[in-house]
Order: sequence, then C-alpha cells, then structure tokens
Amino acid sequence: MFHSCDSTSRKAKEPKDFIPKNTSLVIKIEDFEVLKADIKNNSFIEKLKNTNSYSFFSNSRLLNLLRPSKKSILCFSEDDDRSSFTFLTKFTKNLFILDSVTNMVTENIPFKSYQYQKFVIDKQEFFTVVKDSIFIATNSQKNIEQLLNNRIQNESTFKKIFSLNNHNLTTIIPVKKIFTSEPSINNFASWAALNIEVLPDAISASGVLLANDTIPQLISIFKGLKPQQNDIATITPTNAMSIVSLTFDDFSVFQKNLQKYNGAKNISTDKTMVFESVSEFSSINLPQGNAIALKSIDLELTKESLSKDSSPVESFKGITIYNFIERNLFVDQFSIFANDTKPVFNIIVNDFIVFAENKEVLKNIITSYLTNNCLSTTNYYQEALDQISDESSLLIIKLNENYTHTISRLLNDSLKNISFKKYPIGVLQFNYDRDFAHINLVCKESNTTSIKKNIPGKVTQVKSILLENELLNDPIFFSNHRTGGKDLVVQDVDNTLYFISSRGKILWTKKLKNRIVGSVQEIDLLRNGKKQLAFTTKKNFYVLDRTGRQVDPFPIKFKDDITQALTIFDYDKNRKYRFIITQGKEVLMLNSEGKKVKGFKFNKSTSEIIFPPQHFRIAGKDYITIAEKNGQLNILSRVGKPRILAPKAFDFSNTPISLENTKLVVIEKDNTKNSINIDGKITSRKLEVTSYQFVIKGKTKVTLDDNLMRINGILVELPYGIYTKPSISIVNQKEYISITETQENKIYVYSKSGNLLNGFPVYGTSTPDFGDMTKSGKTNFVTKGESKEILIYELK
Repeated sequence: MFHSCDSTSRKAKEPKDFIPKNTSLVIKIEDFEVLKADIKNNSFIEKLKNTNSYSFFSNSRLLNLLRPSKKSILCFSEDDDRSSFTFLTKFTKNLFILDSVTNMVTENIPFKSYQYQKFVIDKQEFFTVVKDSIFIATNSQKNIEQLLNNRIQNESTFKKIFSLNNHNLTTIIPVKKIFTSEPSINNFASWAALNIEVLPDAISASGVLLANDTIPQLISIFKGLKPQQNDIATITPTNAMSIVSLTFDDFSVFQKNLQKYNGAKNISTDKTMVFESVSEFSSINLPQGNAIALKSIDLELTKESLSKDSSPVESFKGITIYNFIERNLFVDQFSIFANDTKPVFNIIVNDFIVFAENKEVLKNIITSYLTNNCLSTTNYYQEALDQISDESSLLIIKLNENYTHTISRLLNDSLKNISFKKYPIGVLQFNYDRDFAHINLVCKESNTTSIKKNIPGKVTQVKSILLENELLNDPIFFSNHRTGGKDLVVQDVDNTLYFISSRGKILWTKKLKNRIVGSVQEIDLLRNGKKQLAFTTKKNFYVLDRTGRQVDPFPIKFKDDITQALTIFDYDKNRKYRFIITQGKEVLMLNSEGKKVKGFKFNKSTSEIIFPPQHFRIAGKDYITIAEKNGQLNILSRVGKPRILAPKAFDFSNTPISLENTKLVVIEKDNTKNSINIDGKITSRKLEVTSYQFVIKGKTKVTLDDNLMRINGILVELPYGIYTKPSISIVNQKEYISITETQENKIYVYSKSGNLLNGFPVYGTSTPDFGDMTKSGKTNFVTKGESKEILIYELK
C-alpha cells in the first residue's frame, strides 16, 4: 500500500531531508527498540507523560506499532498552540504492522500528485506517507502536507550541527531563547546537539552548541576566554532557587565581547577596575531577594577597588556588613546577568564579595556559610558535579523545584504542572571552545533514601532558636526520660531559666533572682529513671523536675554567698548523692534529703577555695580534692579526713585537678606539671610551653599549647587564634574532641585519632555540648550563636 503512493526521485533521500521547517526539537535515534525500553524505565519521562509533546512517549499507539530497522528521526513542532510530532525513517519491510490492530479506521487522502493515509486507532489520528523511500508519520495533517510541499528545515547552521553527533540518542534544539525565564536575555545561540543518557533516576546530556557568525549571539561573549572553576556553590545557601555563574580569565576581553553583543558604549575604567581581579561573576536568587557575588583572585586588590564605595554598618556573626553606594555598577556592566539588582549592602565571605539589596539576603548567606549549609555540601550537588566539567564559561543551576524554561526549554515543554520534588537540582553548563561551546545538562532524581544519604562526617545546622534576651551562659543538653533524647537548658541575662524541647519549643521558663553558679546538672533523685535539674545560684540550691516544678525539700536558701559551682558525688554509682556547697572557705556536704552529712569532717579551709571540690576513685579508694588560694591542696577521704598530705604548696593555674592513670595532676601558672601518687610522692616537670590547657576523660588526654593541640600525643596544629579549653565528649560510643576559637567564632571537632571531621569548622560562640538529641543514633551538639541565639548542629 505504501509503495503505491511513493513518488520516487532519481536522487536518493535521507530522513534528515524531511525535517519540518517549524521544528523545535529533533531527536536522532540509532536504535528505536533501545529507546523505547529506556523510556519505559525512566521516572523523569514518566513525569512528562501528561504534557503534549511527550505524549508520543507515554500513550501513543504509533510508538508500539513502529518497528524501524534503520536510523530514525523524531521531530516535535509547535503550531497554532498545538504540539505535534513527525517520525522519519527509511521505509523497510515490516516497518508498520497493522494486522493485530482492531478498532482502526483508514482513509486515503489525495494531495496534489501524492496520496497519504489517515489512520484512526483508539481515537488517535495519524497520517503517513512514503516519499522518496522515506517513511513519514505524524499526528498533524498540516505537517504532512507541508512536507509534501517541500517546506523543510534547510538552515545552514542546523545542517552543520545535525552532522556532528551520532550517538544512540541525540537531541537537536534551537537555543535562541534558552533563557526564557530572564526576558532581558535574547539570541543566546543557534542550535545545540545533545547526546542524551536516559537512566531510571536521571536525565543527563552532553553535546555542542553553535552560534551564528553573522549575528552577535550571547554565547560568543566567551570567545577568546578560558573557562575557570566555579566556586559559587561554596557560599550559596541550600534554600537558593537558582544560580547563574559566568567566568573569565581576562576581563578586558570579556568586556569587549559583551559590548559587541550589547552594542553598548565603553564604561569608564574607574567603574570596571574592580572586575580586573575577579574570575567569577554570579547571580543568586534567594527567597529573601537576589545577590551578586564576585570571586576575587586578589582579595586585597578587590577590596581596595571597592573601599571608596563601601562603609561598615553592622556586624553579623562576626562578619561585617557594609553599605554600598555604587548601586548601578552591575546593571551597567552585567545587565544581562544582574537581574536588575541594585545592591545597597555587601559582605566579604571567603574569597567572595557578595552584594544584595537587603541585609536579610546577606544574613542568609552568612548563616549558611558559617553553619555549613551551603549547596557544595549537599550530596545531590556532589553527584551532579561528577557528571560535568570542573570549569565553566557559563553555569546555570536550578534548585528546589525551580525549573524554569532555562532547563525545561531543553525538554521543549512547559513543566509548570509537574512536581520536581524528587529532582532537587538541574545543572546546565557551557564551555566555550573556539567557534562552538560544549554543553552539559544534569537533571538528577534524589529519592527519599538518597536525599538522606549521609556524606561522611558532614555537619549541618538543624535548628536556630532565638530568645527575647541575650544568653547568660552556654546552652546545654538535658536528658528526656520519656523520649530517650535531649532537651535544652539555658539562662538569659534577665536570670530567666529556659527549658526547651528538641524541636525548639519553649516548654517552660522560671525567673531566678540570680545567675546560676556553674551549670545545670542532671540527677535522678528519686532513683526511678526520671531526671531532675540541680544547680545553685548565689543564695539558693535548686532541684527542679523536667516540668519546672520544685522538688521537696528544695530549694534550700543560704545566708552566705555560694562561690563555686555545685559539686555532686555519687561514690558507688547508686544515685545516693552527696551535694557539695562551697561558700568562700567553707564546704557543706548535703545528702539527697538536703540535710547536712554529719560524717563529713572537713568543714573549712585556711583560705578561699578556688575550684569546685572534686572526687576521684583510685584503686578502689575515694579521693576528694579541695584547692585553696594560698596554694594548699587538701586530699581527703570520703569522710573528709586527710588521705594524702601534699608535700608542697602550689601556684594553681586555671586548670582544675585532674587524674592521669593513678596520679593526681596539678598544673601551675608557670606550666609546671606536678604528678602526685597515692603514696604522696610528687614528680614535677617544667613544661616547655607558652600557655597550657589540660583535660583527661577516660583514656583520652588532650593538651593545648597556644595553637598546638595534642590528642593522646597526636599533634593537631590549629590556625592561630584564641581558644577555649578543649572538651572531650562521648556520644553513641564515639569520642569527639571539640574546641572553640573565640575571635572568629569557629568550632572545631576532631576524632580521637586527631582528624578534623568533615565540614568543620562551623560557626559557634561557646563550648559545644554533645548528645543524641532525638535518640536516632545521630550526634548533635548545641552551642551559642549570636547573643540571643541557640544553634543546634547534627553530625552525619
């Protein structure tokens, strides 16, 4: 039947000779059966099944009837607001088998010297014809008649790019309006040929893009420039919606190319001097507004160029926010990419200078950067990065379901009715090379499992809690016997005590007359697994249950001031507590009923007590240490009688008495280390250090000398700064060594083997407290942020 209507010419024809003139998408297919199998298993195509153009893939009866043995071409067109497809291949035997089809209506339609067929199968219309041995099938009667009238695609650039790639699946698209979501950008290039890899969880593509030499097109602004590395993801918050980043190794060349494209006049050297030391320009779209970021290759030079236009206005989390007066700088120079952003403020983060129209944008960037919540830390970005080049001329990233036409144009359909919750990222990359550009596209699914897939050692801020007043002390975790997780306890400058759930909800507050001396401690006073808060203020000893109610007989009021933090002894680990109250020179020991322990004989020292009393168990015996201002060290038994007579007076440093193996260790102000054994013998050694911190927990020993920290003898060289005392924490049978730098407000966390955990340092202004907040097997820590802020992080 088909041969009878074939008007064969003497010149052999190919399927490419019948591509419709109005085609907006061409797919070159090497193996049609492989394509059908790939499409069937691809979740991305499944999302497109209700769109007009892609109905061919999902529900077309024609797809299942075709059996081409030769290469084929599939074309999509948009005409009169209607999508249509055209299928082209060499006519062969058994190409189009209709024997098994029922409910089919056929009709022969004459057209000029030709005759084509109309098929209606299950209410779907198709039109077919064989011309010059080429089988043509389409769902548009207009298309088939135009092809028979030789209305075909014959543009020279199209023919050139059609001949470039021959992979199993090559898509050819016009890219004049690749930036449809940014109306100011037009005439991007001419045609692109993409080799598409269809996977069950992703679509990726690579190929080339051609520009028209006779007409200025945007991709040509990168001519003569070498692509540079894109680092914008290192400062982009994970809640960003899109990024457009471009790079250049010679700004003067880039500027000339851009002016040629725009037909713009030269801009004064004074205004463009800042860009001479810049290698990357980026525009970031955030929920709070837009940001412009410049990556500097010489930060001091860039800062100097901006100094006359910038003045500091405030500090946020240790980073200065500047006022910026040259508000038209980017609109004048980068109008195509600047999103009409006229910045009022700017900051410096890492090697980037970031500009925005409001402070909220910059504060979002600062917080994300300091808390390690940037795009570069996400697994889906890392996975996408593996499929593209490290350097780009132009990089476009769409995030968090914000798939505009920049990406969707490549798929030739509006995706506005499609949910992309499983596709958190789409990346489009261009690398200019001589008279063409390489192009890479990655649109990858992250299912529930892969979204939560942990990057080893990754740390993420999971919560920020803002109180009405400034924090007075460091926030700490408190055990929740109901959930097995942790709640939070902190006091503010108004002396209000807060008890906060793991979800950040304030469960109760209690106004105290004075600040807490030391910190809140956990006890199980009733020995039933339910924890209470125990702490002292200047005049009171409190015990509260987790609902904030006082536990009888507490609080206990004192006439004289309490001068040291509450000490709690649990000699035999049976929760028969001894509470030690220190008041200047006096020591008072109370039992669980709040009554004085009469058997404890030590009542008063000869001078002021400088540390909270401590308890150590050595070789089955109890040792209580009480250090005095005059240098005397009292080493007592459980009943308060002298057990060891210290052989000398000590010039105590700020380091409390410690236990190392079976010896008590005293560090003096001149950095002399004194080790006292149970027989009272002392060994003294002057340490060759400048300043010294010393902490031991179990078998782990950590020392700090200026910026040199040693963990069980393993040297860790910290950046120069001022550090808190190291802290050792154990959560879920893992040890963490943490330390906080107080000038730049950075928290460092190391493993027992001395390795800095991935993702650190992060922002924090206090010593972190560690715990498993949700009893999920994950490690959390809580720290102070800004003056009114509590930050909670999660280690993965």
